[in-house]
Amino acid sequence: MAGKTALVLGGTGAVGKTLVRDLLHNGGFSRITTVGRREFEYDGPNKNILVQKVIDFEKVDDFKDVFVGHDVVFCTLGTTRAQAGSASRFVEIDKGYVISSAKIIKQQNQDRDIHYLYCSTTGANKNSSFLYPRTKGEIEHELGDVGFKRVTIFRPGFLKVEEERTDRGSFEKYVVGAAIGFMKLVGSKSYVDVATVGKAMRRYAVGESSISPDAKTLENGTQFEIIDNKSILELGAEK
Repeated sequence: MAGKTALVLGGTGAVGKTLVRDLLHNGGFSRITTVGRREFEYDGPNKNILVQKVIDFEKVDDFKDVFVGHDVVFCTLGTTRAQAGSASRFVEIDKGYVISSAKIIKQQNQDRDIHYLYCSTTGANKNSSFLYPRTKGEIEHELGDVGFKRVTIFRPGFLKVEEERTDRGSFEKYVVGAAIGFMKLVGSKSYVDVATVGKAMRRYAVGESSISPDAKTLENGTQFEIIDNKSILELGAEK
């Protein structure tokens, strides 16, 4: 990947922070650009290749220039219904930000064969009756329609974060706590550390992988791949 550039959307989120750190610590790219609502705090190795762009995703069309000149795109953008405030607002942010920025990236880099990697979730299904997996499934489907050379979807299990979220309501905290307890009962392969997800995304992007994803070629020519939680754990565990 020497000489190639990477773009990270959502670099201040739970998965995004670990991904950016992993990218910078392990090299492989000549430049790493983060695009988000605030800057990522970092003072480690290869800081000189980190470029940070703060934008307003509500006015993403005003920031088209920041999306020019990237070969690999990592997207870890996401929110919760509680954080968004309503179901409709959740969809506007979780799906709207991802798809609108993806379309701009494609428009601004017509001469590049972009590899787009997106962090989704286990159970994503555009036909689901539940909001969260349905929205993630819709995002996956629409990313396939954008026209990138290659789209890789990561579907991690329940995410073990580095720090407790402070934006959850009491009911959501109860559900999260119950889910963690259940995951521990059914086995460690049902959940995954955010750092493992970040490492898996980086390793797959740079070709440090021996796994065989569920892959197909879409009608528009896009190579569309899905990597499940089992494969994420394998990728993240490899030396």
